[in-house]
Amino acid sequence: MSLPTLETKQAIIQRIQQAHAQRQTFLAQMRDRQKQALEIAQQISDRLKTEFGVQKVILFGSLLNPEHMDFESDIDLAVWGLPAQSLYRAGATMEEGHNFPVDLVPIEQAKPHIQEAIAKGVEL
Repeated sequence: MSLPTLETKQAIIQRIQQAHAQRQTFLAQMRDRQKQALEIAQQISDRLKTEFGVQKVILFGSLLNPEHMDFESDIDLAVWGLPAQSLYRAGATMEEGHNFPVDLVPIEQAKPHIQEAIAKGVEL
């Protein structure tokens, strides 16, 4: 087996540097997206409480850490006190006026692994 040439080593180093730069650009974009989503999540929380009588809202999931986000990340919200018959209407209403999908999770319906994620969330 032959050792890599100087050109091969330089090409590898260049690819690593490019990947690092791309990652930094991506993370900056995700931090901007996170900031927008957090503002929207707070507005949604306020609306859920005033329009639907929700008692408590917790943001959980990928939005809590930009390193876990991508361009498809949604706003995951656990809700307490949302009447079952209002879930779909509330979900549709909360997706209006912005470009983020919203996932409302009534705490009563949350599966154990989702409850673990909710426990790590932030109350809005």
